[in-house]
Amino acid sequence: MRALVLLLALTCAASAMAQHLGVHGSLWEIQEEDAVVYIKRRVGELQKDGTVDRMRTENTTKIKNAILHPATVPGYTAAITSQTRYFDPTITLDKSVTDSHGRILYPAGTRVNPLMYGGLSKRLIFIDALDKEQVEFALVEAKKHPRDSIILIGGDWVAFSKRLGSQAYYDQAGAMTKRFELTKVPSIVSQEGLKLKIEEVAMGVK
Repeated sequence: MRALVLLLALTCAASAMAQHLGVHGSLWEIQEEDAVVYIKRRVGELQKDGTVDRMRTENTTKIKNAILHPATVPGYTAAITSQTRYFDPTITLDKSVTDSHGRILYPAGTRVNPLMYGGLSKRLIFIDALDKEQVEFALVEAKKHPRDSIILIGGDWVAFSKRLGSQAYYDQAGAMTKRFELTKVPSIVSQEGLKLKIEEVAMGVK
């Protein structure tokens, strides 16, 4: 491309002199390698020297590690004292909710409590699986309350699921902990009336 720009500049500068100087020697068109041809050639070279296979293996490993070992949710610490608080999940609609015919069911500004339409039928236990004490706590709780869901904010959820003997979950990007305004772990979330009861449990405290 730079060669083409230079050629155009030289052509413009010399156009006024062409009729006096005439043509000396043969002229050839400046050739630049086509982008697609270049890409194909480079890919071929990378395939031959093993770079493509190496990159494929590295990417597969990175993806596998990201799935098995999600990033630890930031901003959370172990509970120092055991305490209970309540969370009101009521939200205010920022836009109207309509049916399939466009009729307004709930206008913007309406306050809605999701617990009025579908309750939380089991407890949610949030732990950091990098903490052995929290892992043991969750395993004990799961035996006492088999329907509980264990949700990790850190650690290997696959290894924990194997120890648990059932599916554990991971709070990807901290979506649930942010929604429930959790800052301490372990935390147990359950429903009480139209509010969520949040119990922060300090390890070693009965």
